[in-house]
Amino acid sequence: MDIKDVFSAQPKSVWEYLCENGQGLYIPAYQRHYSWDKNKISRLIEDTCHGFSTLVEREDAITFIGTIIAIHDMNMTTVEPAVKGEVPAKVMTIIDGQQRLTTILLINTVLHEEIKIAASKLDRNDDAQDWIHDESMKVVNRLGKTFEEDTNLGDDLFRYYPRMIRSYDDSWSRKQKTASYISPIGHYLHEYGNHSRSTNSKDKFKYETPNINFDKDRYDGLKDARIAIQKIIENITKNNKSDERLEVPKFDLIMESTVFQNILIRTEVPDNVHELLKSDNKRYENLLRIVFFANFVLDRIAITIVTAKNEDYAFDMFESLNTTGEPLTAFETFKPRVVYSEKLAEYKSTPSYSYINQVENYLESFAKTKDKQDATSRLIISFGLAERGKSLSKRLSEQRRFLKDSYEEADVSNIEERRDFLQHLSHNAIFMKKVWTIDKKEKPDLSPIESDVALLCIDFLKKLSHTITIGLLVRYYSQVMKSDAESRNEAISEFISVVKAVTAFSVLWRSSRKTTDGIDSIYRDLMYSGHSNSDGSIKLEPIARHRNSLALPKADTLKKALIDKLKEKGGISCKEDWVKQVSYNPIYSTKSIVARFLLLASAHDNVIDESNPGLTKIGKKGVLPLFNFRTWNDDSSQTVEHIAPQSKSTDWLATIYESPDTINKLGNLTLLPSLENSSIGNGSWQKKKLMYKILSTETLDNLNQLMLEAKNEGMIISESTTKILDQSSYLPMVKSIARVEGAWTKEIIEERTVRIADLAWQHIAPWLNIEV
Repeated sequence: MDIKDVFSAQPKSVWEYLCENGQGLYIPAYQRHYSWDKNKISRLIEDTCHGFSTLVEREDAITFIGTIIAIHDMNMTTVEPAVKGEVPAKVMTIIDGQQRLTTILLINTVLHEEIKIAASKLDRNDDAQDWIHDESMKVVNRLGKTFEEDTNLGDDLFRYYPRMIRSYDDSWSRKQKTASYISPIGHYLHEYGNHSRSTNSKDKFKYETPNINFDKDRYDGLKDARIAIQKIIENITKNNKSDERLEVPKFDLIMESTVFQNILIRTEVPDNVHELLKSDNKRYENLLRIVFFANFVLDRIAITIVTAKNEDYAFDMFESLNTTGEPLTAFETFKPRVVYSEKLAEYKSTPSYSYINQVENYLESFAKTKDKQDATSRLIISFGLAERGKSLSKRLSEQRRFLKDSYEEADVSNIEERRDFLQHLSHNAIFMKKVWTIDKKEKPDLSPIESDVALLCIDFLKKLSHTITIGLLVRYYSQVMKSDAESRNEAISEFISVVKAVTAFSVLWRSSRKTTDGIDSIYRDLMYSGHSNSDGSIKLEPIARHRNSLALPKADTLKKALIDKLKEKGGISCKEDWVKQVSYNPIYSTKSIVARFLLLASAHDNVIDESNPGLTKIGKKGVLPLFNFRTWNDDSSQTVEHIAPQSKSTDWLATIYESPDTINKLGNLTLLPSLENSSIGNGSWQKKKLMYKILSTETLDNLNQLMLEAKNEGMIISESTTKILDQSSYLPMVKSIARVEGAWTKEIIEERTVRIADLAWQHIAPWLNIEV
């Protein structure tokens, strides 16, 4: 394959591109409607005026307005609906540049109208005025060919084809009964073209929206743009100095420069016209000025036309060029395929419409374009894993291709399979909107699932940014969404079990190593290939929907596979293996959120171990219920506090700092509210121990006694810290630390690390059906 067969690039003027015989410009359905505001329109015309003014001094002056990316649709695959035998010979489907092209077409129609009306008021019996009239009509005729083409055949008003129309809304046809122009640009060009050829064309065109029953607001953008362009063109015509941004050359310079005149009108202004222009009537000067400007627009506005072989190559080109336009998301380019598949007339009554709406409800919740693009990318990446076990990148072209190919892989006759695909996508979007919210502080909405432990786990995974798990969770969440009253409870139970199992596996894995160590690959393998062990006793089918023709694997089977992964790849076959690995790991420096989760789990329902100062042990059920969503999100457990501070200090034993890992191990960490953590800071062990005593005291009398002891021992506690301590809640998690006698040592840190890991295991391991 030659590169030239994939795409070609040609520089062209507006005239050369828009007036190519038999060419129609086609806006696919996924393109956004016209949305340029006054500022963008002004910028394009200002750039044009700059080039226009520069031409007086430099005969090579042009205005370059960027690249247009299009597909030459030789097989009419993008034209829908298409009237057979009526489609232009060359259809160019616009992938990038429709906003600029629409603006140029609007400018050309406004120039066409202004010049034609002004020329109609000239006296043709006067030779000088007759010359101006002829030059005016020359450019009027040229402008007319840019926004419509005469096919020389057909019903009176319909032999003229608008140069640009939009998919679904419009159809080119020479016959009135099959032609349709109801999109903003299609309708406008058709209506203005008819007006310009009518007997009342000397009157101003009044643009009226078509008589339809839907979405009339989309016409407002084009109407407003036309009004803005009319005002700017009027300022150029009259050389209105109030708009300093418009660089219009002095008329005397235009009249003096025969080079300028020959470039734009291919002749020189005759002497009798020069004489006419000396009169006080500015209308001749104004008309000539706008005639020159219109010719500059046609011949000296330059664009590069990149023509791609197909849509995939066109979008690749669009991304690579990094144009200033806002790229369409993969979903925006995908939706029209669904509409086409379901047939436009029936689409709104199909399940696909509901599924697409659910996806749009999620994506439209993002007000900023960049946020919406990022949300779409996250959605499709997670859906790629859930649907096919496929690892997608953030490249738009890859995501577009995935949606297109996956959807169209099912034969068009098998519409239910395509709808199943869309339903799964919609469940993924609902999960992202309600459960895996972009705001990490927002509480996940698991309805109709009621489970505190599932809330805790989901919130932890979300704050861990453990997005690799979304695809797997969505598979079981989708089962809940699809379930009926009879199967709902079982589906919910399965989902909760899976959430707990995934959380347990990820916590045990991440806490036992300094890096992620391939955990993403493990989840991808489970989605794409499933898992089976060497002796065949464990058989997990692929979890991705399209990879598995059987029922979704049971949660218990997934748990067995995860346990086997811990043994096979993680070197963890029992509690002792895991505790040993955790005891070597500086967990705070690898992932502090994992440390916070383990600290909270280890503190749940524990009591002081009186025989081992600094340690705790399992107590009676309900004695200290901490491992829940409320405590996880309560301020009391929001920050991880280093007992021996990270910065080495003479107030602490030097042995603690012999290894840089020691201070970041579990045994040197605890949980504190953010204010208390900041207040305690990097104080000495003596001061911190007192603070822990104060924070874990159960009565106000004890609090006052401890504050008095501190004062008697000469310990200075600032007024702000005193206020924080007075107002702080009871914090039982630091009580055991306050019981340590003597110095805080490396040995205590090591012992405490092992004990915390042991206690956490007893709460987390059962989520994988591991007996403790």
